[in-house]
Amino acid sequence: MKLLSLTVLLALLPMGSALADAVDAAKSPQGYGSKAYVWNRMNPEQIDVLRKSGDAARGREAFRACSGCHKPDGFGLIDGTYPKLAGQHAAVIVKQVTDVRAGIRANPKMAPFASRHAVNTQEIADIAVFLAAQRTARENGKGPGERLSRGEELYKKGCTTCHGERGQGSEARIYPAVAAQHYGYLLRELEHIKGGTRGNAHPRMVRALRGYSAGDLAAVADYLSRMPGGEPTPVVQAGETVNDFPVVARLP
Repeated sequence: MKLLSLTVLLALLPMGSALADAVDAAKSPQGYGSKAYVWNRMNPEQIDVLRKSGDAARGREAFRACSGCHKPDGFGLIDGTYPKLAGQHAAVIVKQVTDVRAGIRANPKMAPFASRHAVNTQEIADIAVFLAAQRTARENGKGPGERLSRGEELYKKGCTTCHGERGQGSEARIYPAVAAQHYGYLLRELEHIKGGTRGNAHPRMVRALRGYSAGDLAAVADYLSRMPGGEPTPVVQAGETVNDFPVVARLP
């Protein structure tokens, strides 16, 4: 990452949470709801990143430009302004960054940090590997704990096929791990997905959430925030596939 670009990006950090609420709040012209949108269709840049071998040591250095918001350990903020990225699947990190760069997911705060002037495809692979291996003992943000049985019921009925019984997600299918994520972030993203404004939302998830009340969304978010996190992240190796794309070289 060029020193000049890093200096400019770090100068933007005081803007902090001022732009955070704009994330996913407005539809992207190329995202969900547009005629050309196909969930998780691989673009050339995403394929390029998935073909690279990431290096966690290099990723730690490259991630310094992201640490003002996401913190050096990938913990984010406990109020959910910024999500916890530590332990997230590498393929999910790659998808989110490349979707922002492609204009599929609208993220005004992250856009300059993820731009091609700030980070190259090798650095994206390195950062993804670093975050996937990262662990934090810090307590994540949790909800009020008032309707956990309802949250459990809804999650087990409608969410486990993709996100797993333990909220572990799937590296190979690019479904994010959601266990022990910050409550505030989970609730906000569920609201944006239900409303159809998150640019890279899965159409099936949008449809599934349409019948959820505001209380139901809060209950699911609270239940997930209290799930145990930190289990080892499965790693996709060379010769395996991500979203049916054969990975040439993934993680060491």
